[in-house]
Amino acid sequence: MSLGSWDPKIEAQSNELLLEPDLLRLLIAYSDKEQLAQLEQLISPSDKQRLAGLMKIDPLAWQTAAESLLENELLHLIRFFAVAENLPGWEAGATSPVIPLAKILRKRGARLDRSLLQWLRKVNDNRYLPYGPL
Repeated sequence: MSLGSWDPKIEAQSNELLLEPDLLRLLIAYSDKEQLAQLEQLISPSDKQRLAGLMKIDPLAWQTAAESLLENELLHLIRFFAVAENLPGWEAGATSPVIPLAKILRKRGARLDRSLLQWLRKVNDNRYLPYGPL
């Protein structure tokens, strides 16, 4: 486990992150290319700190950003954020992006299959995943 340094200027920038299609494609690719186990090494220290703000983005922003995404892409984002939450400073609890992404899938009539639910519990100990506080 590594400890990062906190920079309030970078945190302020993180809160202004936009869910741009290019950024979403990059995050999807980490899961699609089976690179989730290497996130700690693949994401630069400055990007880890800058992108940690993604864990606190409003669920409505996720709904807007996910409108154009396919079901498979949403599943990759769920997988990415479940693993990314283990990075220092990325802890999200009830604000995890996994929660609004899973809700978007449910609204589309898709359900998370049993193997994905078991995998989520294996890679992350956030008790709110995947459906949030009940």
